[in-house]
Amino acid sequence: MGRRNQHSREEQRRMALDAADALVAAEGLAGFSMRKVALTMGYTVGNLYLLFSNQDDLLAEVSLRTADAMYEYLRGVAAKPKAPLERLQAIAAGYIGFAQKHSFRWRLMFEHYLPPEKWDHPGLNARQAALFEFVEEHLSPLLPDASPKQLRTAATALWSSVHGLCVLSATGKLHWSGLKDVRPLSDLIVRAFVAGLREERG
Repeated sequence: MGRRNQHSREEQRRMALDAADALVAAEGLAGFSMRKVALTMGYTVGNLYLLFSNQDDLLAEVSLRTADAMYEYLRGVAAKPKAPLERLQAIAAGYIGFAQKHSFRWRLMFEHYLPPEKWDHPGLNARQAALFEFVEEHLSPLLPDASPKQLRTAATALWSSVHGLCVLSATGKLHWSGLKDVRPLSDLIVRAFVAGLREERG
């Protein structure tokens, strides 16, 4: 078992986050425990609770890491296509692809329910806002006359639809369709959504 003076507090926090991140990625929320994290670190469970107030606190930090990794991935995906519609479709497909590749980590962000006193988590709220602002940024060229409020509403509605498809795909609920590739579905959602808004706006 490691000694507390072997590493600084910040080093221990990083070690804990690395261990927790790897555990979530391998076993998901169902296989997660503070004891397993502490064992991987070589420290006691008691020492882990000196670094994080509780398990919810640690898992929230893991979700922050996942959100940051996903955001960086989507930025890279969006940089490739030149046409605005293609960029938006690439972002939607990239979001689903990230969830499929990092299923347990992605699911943690939506299956780990924080207690009420932690609902207003500044870090997680900021990441969520950043994702929707990112969608707004790439939807804006397709709706040049939309007001900021209209753009925010459209981006929220669009991404809610994409997220729904992502949940169905990530949880294996689309097997009945016989579709192995959901890219045509996400492309259709984006294309039909944008076309519908344009027709509505005349």
